[in-house]
Amino acid sequence: MRQALNYNEELCAKLIPDWTLGCRRLTPGEGYLESFLLPTVRLTNSPITSIDATGVNTQDGAHDEVDVIVCATGFDVSHIPHYPVTGRHGVTLAEKWKDEPESYLSVACPDMPNYFIFTGPNATVGHGTLITSMQWTANYMIKWLRKIASEDIKSVAPKQSATDEFVRYGDEILKTLTWTAGCSSWYKNHRRDGRVTATWPGSALLYRQMIEHLRPEDFDIEYRSKNRFRFMGNGFTELEMQDGVDLAFYVER
Repeated sequence: MRQALNYNEELCAKLIPDWTLGCRRLTPGEGYLESFLLPTVRLTNSPITSIDATGVNTQDGAHDEVDVIVCATGFDVSHIPHYPVTGRHGVTLAEKWKDEPESYLSVACPDMPNYFIFTGPNATVGHGTLITSMQWTANYMIKWLRKIASEDIKSVAPKQSATDEFVRYGDEILKTLTWTAGCSSWYKNHRRDGRVTATWPGSALLYRQMIEHLRPEDFDIEYRSKNRFRFMGNGFTELEMQDGVDLAFYVER
């Protein structure tokens, strides 16, 4: 970074962080640091006091004339949706997550039946490829959909106890990782000493392993009838109701 800034001490002091590598995102994209060496660029950390018809006024008394203002205020990691999500007993997701978002493996939330989430709280946003992990998440959801459809299930939702244990254990893992280092980052909802709510507690491969198979024991499952085995139907499979099919397909030849 110093080389890219041409060893300009003022720029180095303002742009090179003193927190642990990885506490926030790494070195900016190609050309970003070099742009601060241009005569048409001024870097200031002074807070904006007002914006008028010609530009931006900052607390240091400067006025920068601009044609376009780009607001880059960071990520909203509250995870509270901008639309109402109401679960069992009238509980809303906004109420559950008003203080801090907590999820089951980043994919589901207690009291929210049949509600599955991509990149929920503690998702794999900091390690590996996000698109691939979302594909793993989609496959996990499809497994639940197939189970629900084939076993006469009305709803599934993770148990609060299972979610609590995952969150607490994940917090302990995260204490050993760089995300918890002493900086204010969006991983911790922009709080220096807050708990990490954005990133997965471990590697992307661990996430893949954790959601490769369903853990029904972690879920409250409600069936459509008093007997969970009603999906057995009349005692015969759909295959057996068809004509001309091989009913001994399982016999090895």
